[in-house]
Amino acid sequence: MRPIYTLSIFLATLTGIAAPGQKRSPDEEAHASLVTGKKRAVIAYAGKDRSFTMDVNAKTAKASDIPGFVSIDGQIVQATLVPSSSSIDARQMTTAQEKETLTKYMNYELAYYKKKLKQNYSQLQTEWITIKDRLFLVWYFDMPKDYKLVSRQLYFSTLLADQVLDLNAPVFKTDQFSHARSVVNRLVNSLKTYDKYLDVEGLKKELSK
Repeated sequence: MRPIYTLSIFLATLTGIAAPGQKRSPDEEAHASLVTGKKRAVIAYAGKDRSFTMDVNAKTAKASDIPGFVSIDGQIVQATLVPSSSSIDARQMTTAQEKETLTKYMNYELAYYKKKLKQNYSQLQTEWITIKDRLFLVWYFDMPKDYKLVSRQLYFSTLLADQVLDLNAPVFKTDQFSHARSVVNRLVNSLKTYDKYLDVEGLKKELSK
């Protein structure tokens, strides 16, 4: 396999989340970025009507060489807001409705892996966890054994109004799974959401004090 093709498949495997029934477009997806200060760092996203932050409690945190990803204590993580449907609003949904919506989202993503990326994943496992009154679908699966770049994919998915907030942590070696999950778990435990635009420049100044 040519190196450039390997890289393109790798990046496609790590990125490219979309809502059921929608085409994948970089303009439709929004990736959070790392904002660092003297003593603190956060992952932040500022949208017109919706924003969020997550504290990065780690020894090391830096932008990854892979676009859209952040490296936290050696584990790369991507936080993405994915369009879902303007007809849904997590703030008015029952737990059963949230689970149904997130399950449909996961199944769409899995179909993308199998049909578009031609990746025959295995050992899919799912968990429902609640963190600070917010429901998360935790799902992970093994990549094909002959796929040498990533051994497992880990996702934490939750609803943010009419969007899916998705955290993805590709696991390069199976024995690193616990570390990857710990990193993502710390992030989601510090998740703060805002129904307004977030002043990222002001946040940078605050973190630099």
